[in-house]
Amino acid sequence: MKVLFIGNSHTYYNDMPQIFADICKERGKDVEVAMQAHPGVTYGWHYGQKTELRFALMHGGFDYVVMQQAAHSPCPAKEETLADGKKIIEMARANGVTPIQTMPWAEKRDPDHQKGMYDIYNTLAEETGVKLTVTGNVFEDVFYNYPEINLYWRDGEHASPYGSYVIAMAAYAAIFGESVKGLKPESYETFPVTEESWSEIREAFAALGTNPNDPELQAAAMAKYKENVFSVDSKEEAKYMLDPEKAAKLQELVDKWALGK
Repeated sequence: MKVLFIGNSHTYYNDMPQIFADICKERGKDVEVAMQAHPGVTYGWHYGQKTELRFALMHGGFDYVVMQQAAHSPCPAKEETLADGKKIIEMARANGVTPIQTMPWAEKRDPDHQKGMYDIYNTLAEETGVKLTVTGNVFEDVFYNYPEINLYWRDGEHASPYGSYVIAMAAYAAIFGESVKGLKPESYETFPVTEESWSEIREAFAALGTNPNDPELQAAAMAKYKENVFSVDSKEEAKYMLDPEKAAKLQELVDKWALGK
């Protein structure tokens, strides 16, 4: 089986497609993964430039495409997501590829945003029959009921290694319809940032204050970000061991939302 993941930074953080591949391998499934993900891009961008997406869906021999729309910055309007999402879904199906739609998660600072996401993607599912993952459902459940598990990266938008573990498990459950209980508590961490470094980044951006368009202040803030945020480029160094009890709880929640048990 071949699975293509398309999206943006919410897709590539913590090498999420590889977590999915590791889960498949652990469960004895021969699955190959590929990814088309670029920072901040939307469905409209993927379909508009289309070159790599078209080629992959037509000639890549993929069985599934797992779709991830931009969800926070930017957050496309409902009408835009429905229109562009339908185009990708139609192109996938026309080439024998089954689409799977990731249910995004709300920002940590704005949990009520999840309601809007449910509205958008449940509508997309109703109008196209596309299957949804339960990622957003699990994020919301954890936020309100299990605050000791942090699914968010430092910025409160991207996923932590725990969050990416959830995204990958939710994709697995959507495709195979199987329980994820008992999986190894293993993830990846591609952008580790200390609390001290993150404080420096926040101070740099806070300095923009009432002058958010000041080019010098913008350059200083971005320089501070790039100075402290860089990827881990070794697979072994990126590997992140999760707390077994927290991992087990997340497995339980994915099963609850995806399989009703």
